[in-house]
Amino acid sequence: MKIYISADIEGVGGVARHEHSRVDGREYPLARRLMTNEVNAAIRGAFGAGALGVTVADSHNVGLNLLPEELDERARLVMGSPRPLSMMHGIDESFAAAFFVGYHAMGGTMNASIVHTFTGRLQEVRLNGVKVGEIGLNAALAGHFGVPVTFVAGDLAACREAERLLPGVRTLAVKEAIGAYAAVCEHPARCCRAIEAAAREAVANPPKVEPLVFAGEVELTVRCTTASGADRAGMIPRARRLDDLTVSYVGADVVEAFQAFNTMSCLVELVPFI
Repeated sequence: MKIYISADIEGVGGVARHEHSRVDGREYPLARRLMTNEVNAAIRGAFGAGALGVTVADSHNVGLNLLPEELDERARLVMGSPRPLSMMHGIDESFAAAFFVGYHAMGGTMNASIVHTFTGRLQEVRLNGVKVGEIGLNAALAGHFGVPVTFVAGDLAACREAERLLPGVRTLAVKEAIGAYAAVCEHPARCCRAIEAAAREAVANPPKVEPLVFAGEVELTVRCTTASGADRAGMIPRARRLDDLTVSYVGADVVEAFQAFNTMSCLVELVPFI
């Protein structure tokens, strides 16, 4: 059994503000260590329950957050960017399950840590009309390959979002947000012990979670924060401008739709905040 772990930073215990999550933030060195520790806990749990292989995707920012020399040496690390499947690059049919560690809720969620969906310049993202954040987008990519997401660790709002979208998924809340930039956190050591135990249980007794599958053509709809952002997102061939802020794209499958989304999110990042 092989396990795929996608790791973000905003949902890590002990992380509450952009000073933690931005690479130039004064608390970033601490945050990347906390992130590495939580990922190691998930790796230990997976191997402890009999996993034969673990691949970890460093999935925050440009993918250079996890400390490679401190990562459990049994795991393979996907790092750097850009990557065609971004936070899920390397996922395929050979994996039995995917874990999400350090995850946060979708943009626009109240009482959720540092919320966004890939970028703060998007208000809303939908696949075939279903509102999704990073949990949903990445679960859909895993589902394309028949891989279920069986364990999600992050803030309480992320866990609730995962439970709504992926019935039966095992979740672990390491903190509860107080607005977007404050949180009540468990001690990092407690977080890691709990993640290790939950990951071990998710491998030993896999929850009955169906892969999130969007079959056939998939319509991506993004709502930008500004008309200028929608101007840029709409530059992709075959994209359609629906209104001042909204752009849609129909992909042959969820992978193509996601790659269009990935391109749009890069384009809207070029729009300055005003």
